[in-house]
Amino acid sequence: MSRFLLLPGNNTLSHIAKCLALRDALESRGHEVLLAVSSKRAAFLERLGESPRFVLPDLQDADGEPLPTLSWFRPARVEDCVRAEVALIRDLKPDAVLGVFRFTGPLSATLANVPYDALICGSMTPACEEVLGFAPDEPGAGEQRAALRFFREASARRMAPALTALGLAPVADTWQLLEGRRTFLWDFPEFQPLPQRPGYLHVGPLHWAGWPRAQVSADALERLEGPIAFLALGTGHSAPRQIGRILEVLWQLGYSVALALGGQQVTGLPLAPGRLAVFDFLPVETALAYAKLVVCHGGQMLVFETMERRLPVFVLPQQPEQAQNGRCVERMGCGQRMLRGLVFRGQPAAAEASFLALPIARVAADLVEFLARSSLADDLDRSANALARYSGAQALAAAMERT
Repeated sequence: MSRFLLLPGNNTLSHIAKCLALRDALESRGHEVLLAVSSKRAAFLERLGESPRFVLPDLQDADGEPLPTLSWFRPARVEDCVRAEVALIRDLKPDAVLGVFRFTGPLSATLANVPYDALICGSMTPACEEVLGFAPDEPGAGEQRAALRFFREASARRMAPALTALGLAPVADTWQLLEGRRTFLWDFPEFQPLPQRPGYLHVGPLHWAGWPRAQVSADALERLEGPIAFLALGTGHSAPRQIGRILEVLWQLGYSVALALGGQQVTGLPLAPGRLAVFDFLPVETALAYAKLVVCHGGQMLVFETMERRLPVFVLPQQPEQAQNGRCVERMGCGQRMLRGLVFRGQPAAAEASFLALPIARVAADLVEFLARSSLADDLDRSANALARYSGAQALAAAMERT
């Protein structure tokens, strides 16, 4: 039996969900699994009755933003997070540590002299040569490449004094910190192609079915009139005006909407009995059993589960990695971006403003045109079959046993 410590980044619940899926797989094989989360996410786990776990500071605590900002990499914050992680690793003495989108994880494991592996998506690695969210010939691709390169190098420079204080070598690019001695990828090459790179291994999506049960009965889904669209914009940030605009589009096309808020507090939504059912959390397997299409922020867990069900997915990205997922579903023919050409420069409200500037008629026409494609059914089948070749948590658990 081995002891593993899992360190998720806490900017989204999906990273923690992946750890919980992996924990279940490892424990079924007889291993001991320890999980450390931020104090904010500990409350979510308490709601589920999850234990044991450990609480650590997180870079995201700097500003609460769902995507990395320069504030995350202030030297004092980086040093505090690393020192807390090192103390926990030395106390728990795991055989190996796995980080999920955890920039400080490899630094702490190095100082504690414990093997470190990483779990990440292909687009967030140094191996990815594409411009996130842009086709090669799309206007703005050059600006996006420059903006992301600036952020990756500037955040590395910002954290450099912390690495010096800790006795560690500096990094040129913060994306280097999302790699490990082995870098496990939760996507797959048909979705996000990458050049061959030593130490990289595709394991595929890690699905977790332990989300909180819907506080509204599934009967609410059955009361919806006509075809149902499932709308879920993640657990990070969902703006009421943006949700309202999507509802207008879907209603105009004849869909009723099952809306999952991902645990967020959203007010000011329209009242539309028979056309809208609102849930705090709605299990994906429940939602997709009723849905004819999905509109989401581009989070990969939901995208992949939608692909498995052979449903079209429309992506309204809030950050570059999500925009890239929209590009990937377009490449596979199983989905489409609802927002294109946005250069992400660290302004959280830019995506919302850009989407709200689009005429409703144009957004609706794009959806209708995509759904009318003669190749759609074949593309959905091909995407689902490619995804079915990967076993996710089980493949990752088997690989981790080879520590």
